[in-house]
Amino acid sequence: MLWFQEASRVLLSNACWPLVTDGVTMFLDVLLDMLFRPVPQPLGNINPSRYIRNGRKTSDKTLSPYAKRLGMVALVLALVCMARDSVAQTAKESIDVPPHFRLLLRAIGSGDQVYGCVDGRWALTAPDAKLLNQDGSVIGRHFAGPTWQLNDGSWVKGRAVAKQVAPDATAVPWLLLESVGGAGRFGTVRFIQRTGTHGGNALDGSCSESAMRRVPYTATYSFYEAGE
Repeated sequence: MLWFQEASRVLLSNACWPLVTDGVTMFLDVLLDMLFRPVPQPLGNINPSRYIRNGRKTSDKTLSPYAKRLGMVALVLALVCMARDSVAQTAKESIDVPPHFRLLLRAIGSGDQVYGCVDGRWALTAPDAKLLNQDGSVIGRHFAGPTWQLNDGSWVKGRAVAKQVAPDATAVPWLLLESVGGAGRFGTVRFIQRTGTHGGNALDGSCSESAMRRVPYTATYSFYEAGE
């Protein structure tokens, strides 16, 4: 009985509702067939445990053939739904850059994640970091938007489309962002990848209104444009 209840719970979840909607006609057809088609009972096959001495009928907690059939239908639909959600979740967690994009620039972000107090909890306000090349020279900055701007004035603004938990538990997540605007050298950027993060996670505990905190972090930012 427990597996029947669990299958029903999964099927009624919001994530699985479209699948259940698609299969509702088939499910109702099976249900009506089971309700209106009697199950033959062999003569003399009476279960004495269903009666007591004074002639009153006791409850029979054994699943009927109808309930078993309903349970099997629910279980199959639940398994299909959970498999679909698992695939969708895996795809969602990927921060790989789509095919046919090439690396334009890779830089190190070094600075702070700035948090403000919202409703008694810490919430990210904006990044505030320098962009460094492989030699450690400052080539630009990273600030609210999120926006990346080079010293020559070129810039790109991104929107997160995928997130992955960082291996470092104290670090902000790894991200894949797509461009929502840009100019100059960064005008051709279509995707930004944030990896190799260290530090920057939100603070634990409550806070008082208008409080601000800066949490140091570093990250690798890779900028991709269209092309092989």
